[in-house]
Amino acid sequence: MSECDEILDPFAEIARREHPLAKEGMSETLPFVYEKRWFGAGNQTVNRLTPPSFESELIDFHDQLARLRAKYEPYLQNLVPPRELMRPHLELKSFHFRYREEQDRLFSRVLNGDGPWEEVAIPDFRGPTKENGRWTGYYRTEFQFPKPGRGKRLFLLFQGVDYKAVVYVNQKCVGVHEGFFAPFEYDITDVWQETNTLVVEVHNDYPMMGVNGTLLDGDKLYAATGPGWDDPKDGWHHCPSGGGIHHHVMIEERSELYVQDIFIRPIPEENGLEAWIDVVNTTSHLIEHAELALDVFTRNFEGEGLRNLHFSIAYAGPGMNNYRYRLTFANYRMWELNQPFLYTLRASLSYNEECIDQKDRNFGMRSFHMDELSLPKGRLYFNNQPIILRGANEMGHLQQCVMQENWKQLIDDILIAKLANLNFYRITQRPVQEEIYDYMDMLGMLNQCDLPAFGFIRRSQFSEAIRQSAEMERLVRSHPSVVMVSLINEPSRPAKRGKGHRHLFRDELEAFFAAARNAIYIENPDRVVKNADGDYDPPTETGLSDFHCYTMWYTNHALNFGHLYKGYVPMLKTDWLTGCGEYGSEGLDHLAVMLNRYPKEWLPAQLDETWMPNRIVDAQTYSLHGDWFPEQDTIEDWIRESQSHQAQVTRLMTDAIRRRSDKMISSAIHLLIDAWPSGWMKTLVGVDRIPKPAYFAYRRSLEPLRVNLRSDRWRAYAGEQVEVEAWLLNDMAQSYYNCKVRVTFRDDHNDFGSFEITAQAKAVSPNHAGTLRLVMPQVSERRKVYADACLLDETGTLRNEERFAIEVFPNLERLPTKGEVVFLGASAESVLSELGIGSVPYKSDQSFQNIIISSLEAFECCQSEIEEQINHGAHAVFLQDEGDRTEWSIGGHPVQEFEMTELFMVAHATQARPLDFSYCYNVETDRIDPIAQRYFQVEGLEALLYTYEKPSRTEPMNRGKKKRAVAGLKKMGSGQIIIVRLLLNGRVGFNPTIDHFIRSCLK
Repeated sequence: MSECDEILDPFAEIARREHPLAKEGMSETLPFVYEKRWFGAGNQTVNRLTPPSFESELIDFHDQLARLRAKYEPYLQNLVPPRELMRPHLELKSFHFRYREEQDRLFSRVLNGDGPWEEVAIPDFRGPTKENGRWTGYYRTEFQFPKPGRGKRLFLLFQGVDYKAVVYVNQKCVGVHEGFFAPFEYDITDVWQETNTLVVEVHNDYPMMGVNGTLLDGDKLYAATGPGWDDPKDGWHHCPSGGGIHHHVMIEERSELYVQDIFIRPIPEENGLEAWIDVVNTTSHLIEHAELALDVFTRNFEGEGLRNLHFSIAYAGPGMNNYRYRLTFANYRMWELNQPFLYTLRASLSYNEECIDQKDRNFGMRSFHMDELSLPKGRLYFNNQPIILRGANEMGHLQQCVMQENWKQLIDDILIAKLANLNFYRITQRPVQEEIYDYMDMLGMLNQCDLPAFGFIRRSQFSEAIRQSAEMERLVRSHPSVVMVSLINEPSRPAKRGKGHRHLFRDELEAFFAAARNAIYIENPDRVVKNADGDYDPPTETGLSDFHCYTMWYTNHALNFGHLYKGYVPMLKTDWLTGCGEYGSEGLDHLAVMLNRYPKEWLPAQLDETWMPNRIVDAQTYSLHGDWFPEQDTIEDWIRESQSHQAQVTRLMTDAIRRRSDKMISSAIHLLIDAWPSGWMKTLVGVDRIPKPAYFAYRRSLEPLRVNLRSDRWRAYAGEQVEVEAWLLNDMAQSYYNCKVRVTFRDDHNDFGSFEITAQAKAVSPNHAGTLRLVMPQVSERRKVYADACLLDETGTLRNEERFAIEVFPNLERLPTKGEVVFLGASAESVLSELGIGSVPYKSDQSFQNIIISSLEAFECCQSEIEEQINHGAHAVFLQDEGDRTEWSIGGHPVQEFEMTELFMVAHATQARPLDFSYCYNVETDRIDPIAQRYFQVEGLEALLYTYEKPSRTEPMNRGKKKRAVAGLKKMGSGQIIIVRLLLNGRVGFNPTIDHFIRSCLK
């Protein structure tokens, strides 16, 4: 099995297998083209930028969060007068539960409450049973409620049952509902008794995307996220498809003619709104001459509304009736992110001059649309101003807040996002409880709602998926915070997975998109729909495209890091902009979370003992860290290094995405806040709501207007001139002209010079301000130098600061060797030349102390005589073969070479500077490029540079097993050979750590 075929875990496996294909309708996107402008000399020094400590950032975090609470507290108030007519209701919280037993085939046993039951409180959410998620369970309770009076009806309301509910009241089936997120209700008037028995039969099924590690997939429309449950093995990492009654259950009395739903379509451009009122007639006859009175109140601020707007209803037929009214509303206040002003529309329904029902709906006056006419298509507009969505994915923590009725935490979780400069939550892969959207409305946080589909849609569930698309839209359509919906996460090619006999092919999936869009249009004609989030089988025929990119975790996913950092974008839908709906990497939880919340068997007995993160169920760090940072020893080491890598990934990828906001108009890191200990450690904030370092990196990267420095040279020699680009990244709808970017070049003790340039920051655009030419200072030993930059707007106000570091090395001097080094092969000669090492080509029977070989064909012609000299004390260095051979022998021992994922980091055996062999520059491509794509095996090898095999997450700890040699030493007689499989073309002479390593291989 090749490395690309190894199954690490379901999400790593998807990332490794699924890559968008270059198909018709897609175009290559090359790096941003700009005219070079050079910085001039400056006469003002920039303040020395010392990175803040993590501890000081935490203090600032809590201070700033407290300020945000105070700022948004007024928007949480409700100034709407109470309704005059309330619907009498009763919430049912106490139930009994059991999984279906064999004896329950006699269903009267369930209805009568016979047999054993456990007491549960609603909400109740539970995980898969031994059947891997396909189970049936029963909820049973008894209740009393007054008999409805004349002209009244009694309704049973569910706000969420996962997944399929069959509802019995007093032994009669009153209805069936499929889908976990949508509220549903039944008229139970005709089965009412003084004491009523409610039984809910809940069916859970395998999700369509399948069950981890099996071939099972089912009919459940579910993606890869739920609220989770408190079980370290199955529930914390909450991809498993749970089930239960997870939201309120109510009994409610209503009039025979009642208001069922209200939808508000704001039309701010016309100083008005549309009110859609759904009125239900529960009788079997026409009801004539009813009346609707509409009032608009300001909800969270003092201001003007609308009063006493009366509309006659000629007749209401049995069942649903939809009435639409265009209202003029001139003196409104816009719903904005920093001022989320809300209104409430109250619909009062009268009949025979008596008010018989009232219902309220909150709304905000705002607009959101996508331009599909101008090229490139897909630009987003919020309140008619261009906007770039910067956000994060959410997977469970907000849902847990609602289930626990922890409103304070729900508020904080939204404000934590705002504090990080986010304007957007992707509530990932599922609609959630309506309370979450209510609070996002009050706090000014945009969001995207996803239909719960991942990878595939069952052909047999085509119509059901369309029905649930309409349900999703009805749930969220009046919320000003909800600006976009999507229909599937990471659609894949079913034939590739052997699933074509069960799932829709791409042309059929496009038919689903068209049908679902039409279903959504019926519910809300203004909705922006994104067909796919993270499309692995693009392009889609309609709307905005989107890709997911975990290139610095699932190595080279979507495109490799060097390309992303340089400014490339994956193949895109022609003439369209795109979104990047997921990116990120894992960072382990803080030690306090581990010690306080983890099971003891996951932890070391002592903090200083050897520990591996494969003890943590479903953690990916053990499997995937080796492409990015070396293996660690203790739990604290692992936490430090994984969090450091996560912070670096967050900074580098966010900056790269922002530099291409001419193409990428939305992005969301995966993820922001964890719902459980170790739940999704890609989160930037732990379950205890303590940020990891990556949170602060994200916050800095998302400053709406900022300066950003970029160079492909992270290491250089003294005296070299290094070019550093300066970018102005502006996510705001306002342009800034005559900005100044000032830069001081310095080390820890001295300033070497200052530079300045005047530039503009166009609205919602990346702007190349200029390029610095920095001459590296003379140094006697390696050390870091810095470009400290600040951005001043046209008024001279300091807007942003940034530091870029370069490590400087002393110049290479001619290597003292006893005799010249001999070489075999053109690549070997080129390497020696770049390193300034005198060399001569090898001739038969020539005596040597050092030989470098890059041609195995030439070596094999004189192998015996070369091996003889090695046995007598000579050194031989074998570079990658020019003929690309993968099998050869040395000293009678076979050497086998293996292809692997191209890597940007390999570990060093001494680990003195663990990341010395990472992010290396290639002068031939003028970018950071991989440094290894092959490892090798030979008997008696001592690894000098190595990477790691990728074991499963649960593989037992075995430190030695993981190493794969990229460079290694083997003794032969009195001499030695060193095999080096680093990629050296374009890299030698420009990467001091590589240069010094090659030189160190010589005797």
